[in-house]
Amino acid sequence: MKASGRVLAIVAAVLGLAGATTASRAADVLRIGEGPFITGGGFLVADEKGYFKKLGITIEKRMFIDGQQAVPALIAGELDLTFMTANASLFNSIARGAPLVVVLDRGNNKAGRGYTVINVSKPMAEAGIKTAADLGKLKGKKIGVSGTGSINQYVFSLALQKVGLDPRKDVTWVLNVPQPDLMKMLGQNQVDATDLAYQFGFFAEKNGWGPMIATGDKIDPDGPIGVYATRQALLREKRDVLVRFAMAYLQGAKEFNAAAAAPDQHPEIVDILARTTALQKPETVKAIAPNWSYTNEDGVPNVASIMKMQDYWADYYDFVEKKVPAERLFDLSIAKEAVARLEKEKPFGK
Repeated sequence: MKASGRVLAIVAAVLGLAGATTASRAADVLRIGEGPFITGGGFLVADEKGYFKKLGITIEKRMFIDGQQAVPALIAGELDLTFMTANASLFNSIARGAPLVVVLDRGNNKAGRGYTVINVSKPMAEAGIKTAADLGKLKGKKIGVSGTGSINQYVFSLALQKVGLDPRKDVTWVLNVPQPDLMKMLGQNQVDATDLAYQFGFFAEKNGWGPMIATGDKIDPDGPIGVYATRQALLREKRDVLVRFAMAYLQGAKEFNAAAAAPDQHPEIVDILARTTALQKPETVKAIAPNWSYTNEDGVPNVASIMKMQDYWADYYDFVEKKVPAERLFDLSIAKEAVARLEKEKPFGK
């Protein structure tokens, strides 16, 4: 009986320890900045399917209509991790000492998955702008984009250069206008062309405000759409939590990518994206496939493309005051460790 009692005591202690470990993991909280965009589908799928919870993480979301708006909250310590675009302001913020570091890919213009799109107004389409090769007809015209130094201005500038225009002087930029408003301005001929997220370009064309003529993957293949960034201190303070976040996120991204290629075969994913993004309807989600963007399944951002973008803003436009080296911009160890642990631990099965 005494031996049995000792065995029971040991079992109880082990169970108690396991319970304490589970409770400890359940208490790991990550405050995430996110947006209602389909390019964040990897996160949305992982969140809705309980993958973060499975790995002991409680997610607290704050929604932002633009990743730039989340940067002050991240710097101030109100967020642990946030989505953002690799724009001129990100490079400048880090150059000025902001303790930010990019850790994960959050979507890019992989060939066949282009997420940015150029729309032109109906008068411009009637004047002969049917493809990106016709954009020379925009000389002297107004181009609307959501931000100075944004990925949208970057892609459109490259497109203009390819047809022999100087985007610094041959067009007039209408800047810092929210994309839903740009759609309407296109229809009212207040801008002659614009670069939008594919979902907005789709809505603009569907509403008769102006056709889509080129996607970003044709202009800047593999160009970045979004990244996840954190504070440098959190790489030490919450490293294991960040790795577990990346593990769950990459599982969601894998399922997201598969659904983009064949949405009819993944109705659950389509339903999640309809409920959690501005698209709202499953039929709309399917209609814009495969242009949901593509998330690198190893989690590693397209470093070369992002560094090329920094060079462009610094050397061509003078939007970036001081270049930041890649080793200061990125920490790829979180993504690499997450992939290794996914392979070893297989928390979501094969």
